[in-house]
Amino acid sequence: MLDKIEIYPYQRIEEATTERSFRQSNWLPDIRREEIVARVKGLVTIDNILLGAGAVLMSRAFVLGELLPFVFALLAAFGYRQSGRALILAVFALPGFISVLQGPALWINVVTMMILAGVISTVKIPGDKTWWGIPTLAVSIILVSKTIFLLMGEFSFYGEMVTVFEALLTGILTFVFMVCNEVFKQRKAVASFSFEEVAAFMVLGIGLIMGLDQVQVAGLMVGSIICRLGILLAAFLWGSGTATMVGVMTGIIPSITSSIFAQSLGMYAVSGLLAGVFRQFGRLGVVIGFMLGTLALSLFISETQATIIGMWESAIACMIFVLLPESLKEKAPLASLGVISNSKDHLSGVMKQRWQEQTRSQIESLAGVFEELSSTFTSPVSHGESNQAYLNYLYDEIAHGFCEDCNRYNSCWQQDCYQTAQEMMEIFSLAELNSGIDYDKTPPEFRRRCINGRELVNTINYLFDNLRLNAYWSNRLGKSRELVARQLQGVSQVIRNLADEIDSGYEVDLQLRDKLLRESRRRGLSLKDITAMRGGGKELYLKVSTEACADGSACHHQLAPVIAGIIGENLQVGERKCPRLTGKGECEFTLTRSCSYQVVTGSAQASKEAICGDRFTVTALKEGKQLIALSDGMGVGEEACRESQAAIRLLEKLLNSGFEPETVLQTINSVLQLKSNTDMFATLDIILIDLFTAEVDFIKIGSAPSFIKRGKRVGIVTSSSLPIGIVDNLDIVSEKRLLSPGDILILVSDGVVEVNRQQSGEDWISNLLSGIDETDPQIIAELILAGALALCQGIPRDDMTVMAVKLAVNNGLN
Repeated sequence: MLDKIEIYPYQRIEEATTERSFRQSNWLPDIRREEIVARVKGLVTIDNILLGAGAVLMSRAFVLGELLPFVFALLAAFGYRQSGRALILAVFALPGFISVLQGPALWINVVTMMILAGVISTVKIPGDKTWWGIPTLAVSIILVSKTIFLLMGEFSFYGEMVTVFEALLTGILTFVFMVCNEVFKQRKAVASFSFEEVAAFMVLGIGLIMGLDQVQVAGLMVGSIICRLGILLAAFLWGSGTATMVGVMTGIIPSITSSIFAQSLGMYAVSGLLAGVFRQFGRLGVVIGFMLGTLALSLFISETQATIIGMWESAIACMIFVLLPESLKEKAPLASLGVISNSKDHLSGVMKQRWQEQTRSQIESLAGVFEELSSTFTSPVSHGESNQAYLNYLYDEIAHGFCEDCNRYNSCWQQDCYQTAQEMMEIFSLAELNSGIDYDKTPPEFRRRCINGRELVNTINYLFDNLRLNAYWSNRLGKSRELVARQLQGVSQVIRNLADEIDSGYEVDLQLRDKLLRESRRRGLSLKDITAMRGGGKELYLKVSTEACADGSACHHQLAPVIAGIIGENLQVGERKCPRLTGKGECEFTLTRSCSYQVVTGSAQASKEAICGDRFTVTALKEGKQLIALSDGMGVGEEACRESQAAIRLLEKLLNSGFEPETVLQTINSVLQLKSNTDMFATLDIILIDLFTAEVDFIKIGSAPSFIKRGKRVGIVTSSSLPIGIVDNLDIVSEKRLLSPGDILILVSDGVVEVNRQQSGEDWISNLLSGIDETDPQIIAELILAGALALCQGIPRDDMTVMAVKLAVNNGLN
């Protein structure tokens, strides 16, 4: 027992010592195992898995059937200074190499890939030199490694040329993929991609599609389906131009891969063009356009089986395209393909400012050219110089024309030159005063001395007829010159206004756009796109694109109120572009801040003949101005209608073009004077209302009085100027008033005011307006016209027109 007792403790101690020693020896490996597991977990990320899948595909992406630059460029761009990622890319590239290569080509590319992975993950390049250092390093490794392998085997100049070309392509693609790597690091939203970033990812996508070559599912090419889907997306997002470009790029992929010209190039390009043309009809239109292009060019493919497979591939791509979410446009970089962006915002701002200054300078220079042209037309000859020229002409024609062959020429024009000149001056004065002269009314001394007096008098009358005719056409020419000069001056002012608008500082508000798209979709609106722009002040401009509605009123009654509620401001619908087919396609409309006031108008007319000679207009001008104008042509009927219509049309177009009112009226005056040989004139009654401030500007050119009704009180606005088209220089006088909400303005033509000569038009119209409580402009206009017809027993002596305009507060959307 003692032996057992002595041995037993010995054995227990040995066992315990052994177990403790074993645990101590495995403590450090346990820690390392945890570190290894942690590292492995750190490498198994979504980014690395996606890059690994890309490496599998790009290791199959041949260029011209021999070169594999895409996978080397992917490793160099994404594996720099990241040993784990570089190892993953190299490992994932092995299955791709094995699937397309064999023999020496396989192990040469595998070894080159391992060398590149080892070098690119360990070498450190200064930060300011990485953009060219990494591509250069990749080119060097590919060139040196594959050249050494060539020297170890059978060296050939063709093989070396292929190696050089592959190395150069690798360097270029490395630079492109580095742009993609920067986007991955920044986690940048797709909608904010710049043009360069979109182009880089397109190249990356081309490499992936090329890696899908000969990859089939149920006999259909996966790469072909993806190409078709890309064309459909490009047509839907950016239109026919970008879709055609994508079609050309995807169509040329088979040619790049196999060095054989592919028929898909033309088919994809035409399909993209037609898909973009039908873009306004929505996704269905894009699909129809794409299928039309595919069907049209499939007729030229001789292989029936290839045509059928191509149609199935197009059908599957169209199905995937239709099933894509509605928020596709919101997440896509819609603006990136329109303007090439600059990554340096400060430099972009400086360049923009310089461009604005240069453009403004060029516009100012152009305005100066028009001003100089205007000044060349406004250099009239003084009246004194003109009269002296006429006298010189008359004396020259008489002395050297008529009298030169007379026997008494020396006696009259040399010896008695002063007396003869005095007699001729007296005869000229009589001829000018009486529009001609008779021989019997000439001075007696002239009849005594001149032996050819009667013939001389006839010559003088003939010369004065020519002078009067010349004076008439000179006057018309002068007016034409003044008209041209005035127009050139007006054009110069309009151009200067354009130069001022350059500094208005309109900027695209992307945050407001994103907010509107997000909130509108949350409230059930199916908007395609919104462009939000803000001006230098409080100006706001929204351009909305949406599906067309059935009756053309959704923009007013459904969309605009919701958008206005999101922003918290009153908005009004401006320009609208509805499709030709109601309810089909895409509709666009603009929204701007609504004015503080709005006008409600009414009108009534009665004509003496079948055609009324009065014309009027109610037009919205720029900057919140409202134009109300009434023109009364001379007389009645068709001729008067032409005169008033010409004045109204010119007034509208010129004011809408930005011309100042004074320039516009002087231009209309000159046009009416030059338009006809007979007297042609018209009255113009113009009201310009500022819908932001309620300030009204009355401009009356020969027109009847206007009336302002405010409750029971009635004010009168009159003018004593002549109608337009009579005198050369108009006396333009404007009168400004400040209106209040509810005020009603009344414009009438001469036929209403002068309907009864026994009663003043101003009195009976004022009494009528002050005695009624009506506020509807249309009813007021009809009441005034009814009163005028009652005064003339229903038989108007002249055309009658009444316009009533009420100023109201703008409480909502127009």
